[in-house]
Amino acid sequence: DEVEHGIVSGYKILEGNAADSNSWMPALDQHQACFGHLPKMATADRGFFSAKNESEAEARGVEKVALPARGRLSRKRAERQKQRWFKRALRWRAGCEATISTLKHPFSMWRATYKGEPGFQRYVGWSVITKNLFSIARGLERKKRAQEERACCKWLELPPDGGSC
Repeated sequence: DEVEHGIVSGYKILEGNAADSNSWMPALDQHQACFGHLPKMATADRGFFSAKNESEAEARGVEKVALPARGRLSRKRAERQKQRWFKRALRWRAGCEATISTLKHPFSMWRATYKGEPGFQRYVGWSVITKNLFSIARGLERKKRAQEERACCKWLELPPDGGSC
């Protein structure tokens, strides 16, 4: 699970090759347990789609559920998937794929060096923690840079968006 600013809020290592569609509701449950509420918008890739997953999430209070359907789409389904909010949700999901790629490559999650199942779980956990610390540090640095830029522009009496300092 990923929340704003690239922070991974939850992960689970599944045994075998479990179907993604079976992981949808447990992921929403984990989000609710962690944050005390369900997300306003939830999205995932086609593997998570099922009419049951979509309707259950909506029934529980998720305002916008963006699970793209597999195969040929009905007219009603195609109209839903062409809506602006649905497309924006899919762009968010694409960003989540980038987070997975970041975990695999710069944080070396693609090759666990610890041995056995407990070692693998530990390795994945440390990769997630390290990536989250990196994301937090990057966010704090951006915030600091923005504050410095505003202070510089104020001192030079420049509009905040009018040129650099």
